[in-house]
Amino acid sequence: MFAASTYEEIELIERQVKNREIVVFLFVKPTNQEALNIINEFEYIHYNSEKYCSVYAVGYSNDFEKKNDMSYRKVDATFGSNWYFSMEAFTDFKNRLEERINWNYSGEVEILILQNNPGSCNSLDFRNYVAIDVNKGIREGYMDSFQGFMESLVRSAKFSATAKEAIDDMAINRISIKKIITDTIDDCKRIPLPIKSIVKDRLFYRCANSIFD
Repeated sequence: MFAASTYEEIELIERQVKNREIVVFLFVKPTNQEALNIINEFEYIHYNSEKYCSVYAVGYSNDFEKKNDMSYRKVDATFGSNWYFSMEAFTDFKNRLEERINWNYSGEVEILILQNNPGSCNSLDFRNYVAIDVNKGIREGYMDSFQGFMESLVRSAKFSATAKEAIDDMAINRISIKKIITDTIDDCKRIPLPIKSIVKDRLFYRCANSIFD
């Protein structure tokens, strides 16, 4: 898991990744207790996901110099070093992403899943992204919690990476993000609704192309 103040920081990291993997953007503003509970999970997410996918906390930085930047404030993330959050950086990242892809931020805790693009000048591939509104998912009973969803997401990414390595097919240039996410939802959902019914809720599940078109 990485702190990511800017889109360029993510691109720089992903250019160094040689394997195809899913990439996760976490949109979590530290403005209430619910968000702080999620921030307290950052360290676990880091160690749980590091071998299987890249997770980025948007608007955050672990650069010690940010303590002198008035747009950043310290947050209580239990890492070996201090983390800082900038609402300005968060908003700029969100605005630029909304201009780049057909997506609008929900305003609440949100997870956007895409894939990397190793060997390309564009290190991120948005062609089959999926965005999940976590708060709505919990309210509607589609998932138990953010923690449970992330656990299932990492587990799904792990199985996908393992299968890909086993066949070693370098001709495959896309990971099935939609399958990973539907498997994740199926694994962690609270109510016995069919996945097709859940992903038709466009306030909860948004993607580059509708999964069942």
